[in-house]
Amino acid sequence: MSARRRAALAAFTGLALIASACGSSTKTTSTTAAGAGTTKAAAPAGTTTSAGAATTAAATSTSVAGVKYGKQADGTYLGPGNFKIDPKACPADWNITQGITDKEFKVFLSLPTSGPLAGFGLIADGARSYFKYLDTQGGVAGHSIVVDSKDDGYDAARTKANVDEALAAKSYAALFLTLGTPNNLAIWDGTNKECMPQLLNGTGAAQWGDVDAHPWTTGMQLDYSTEALLWVEWMKQTFPSGAKVAAITYNNDFGKSYDTAMKSAIKGTNLTLVDDELHEATAPNLTNQFTNIEAKSPDVILIQTTGAFCTQAMAEVEKRSLKAKVMMSGTCGSISQFFKPLVDQGLTGKDTYILQYLKDVNDPEWANDDFVKLFHATAKAQGLDDKQSTYATGWIFAWFLAEIVRLASTYEGGLNRANLMLAARGIQDPMPLDLPGVTNKMNGMTDAYLNEAARVAQYKVTDPKTLGTFIKVTDVINKEGSLGTYAKFKASSGG
Repeated sequence: MSARRRAALAAFTGLALIASACGSSTKTTSTTAAGAGTTKAAAPAGTTTSAGAATTAAATSTSVAGVKYGKQADGTYLGPGNFKIDPKACPADWNITQGITDKEFKVFLSLPTSGPLAGFGLIADGARSYFKYLDTQGGVAGHSIVVDSKDDGYDAARTKANVDEALAAKSYAALFLTLGTPNNLAIWDGTNKECMPQLLNGTGAAQWGDVDAHPWTTGMQLDYSTEALLWVEWMKQTFPSGAKVAAITYNNDFGKSYDTAMKSAIKGTNLTLVDDELHEATAPNLTNQFTNIEAKSPDVILIQTTGAFCTQAMAEVEKRSLKAKVMMSGTCGSISQFFKPLVDQGLTGKDTYILQYLKDVNDPEWANDDFVKLFHATAKAQGLDDKQSTYATGWIFAWFLAEIVRLASTYEGGLNRANLMLAARGIQDPMPLDLPGVTNKMNGMTDAYLNEAARVAQYKVTDPKTLGTFIKVTDVINKEGSLGTYAKFKASSGG
């Protein structure tokens, strides 16, 4: 096993792993086909075409009340949910077709491929894998997606430097999948000032629903605030007579997103927060924090962290034989990346709980799913480890970008950066790896969050020497549209 792959086994979120060229900040490029569908004949909803590209029940609507989405007579752009883009409000040198040619659509991606969270690099590799597959299908609207990426080490200052360089180059249509809450917060004022689409942030912070003050920025995954609220619902049902709760929290904007929502949600309940242990990004381990947690004898431990700290937290619980139920961040959900290191230590991570909204491509439950089979066959044919579920995470982000590009190309004025934002804020297409009952909908100025649904699952192990699997505990709880926008969220939470 290479050093790059070993490093990945200890790295960031259930979304990621393996670093590319550890420590490198060189640019890598992949040319790919843009679009979640292909130009081939449509297949029934929820199936795949003969080429394997996912299709939907019907194309997302391209008009409202007889007015077509896209460019209007006055030069503005109108999209779903009364979302509008006025190019006149952008910088004087702003180019609506920057990064877009007749055949290419060029995006920039900043992510860690070095440092303790280097494993996030696998998401980019997975995205390139899906785009490469789409290339073989002819793409959509004749375009290919070109992805340039640069290492930021999960350092917000480096992310900003990377993005500033990308903005100055004036050669990219959009930013794609920028990773990390503090990293995105470091750039979003600048990207919005420059009218740079900042799409599908690799973080679930509630801020990405700030359609009013930051209209050029969107998220993708289940937001951490909704996740924390669902945790509290689960705890109330599991412990109707009350419970003592302890948390281990990453001391940055990512961890605080969970923490703030969790503390707000337990107010007025019979749940008591007895300890909240913070850890820094540079922490060598979580031993001291769990010594303090153990002394409080909690009934529930919330793992509000990510990366190598996911594995460390589960190891501490198991080595100490703590009896508490453990609920962990969805960013810890990659079995191949965060549970495999436990097996290597003679541990299992068994009985840990998590929220799920996506199919695990390695779960036997989905072995016959068309898109799961497509992923395995394609990844394997491309020489990738198809058991590495983080590559599938890259496919998910890539699928959404491709759908946004496809939809934008159908609006008045064709594929351009204004229509791209309209499409990003109006996408309502089911993702092939969504769990049944999960919906993906955004609606301009009224619903700025793509996913607000998940189910509780528990990690079960039959053979302690091998990896286990997540078993459904509850059906999907769907709160579609309930969060609304960031302004609404702040008002309701007193923020």
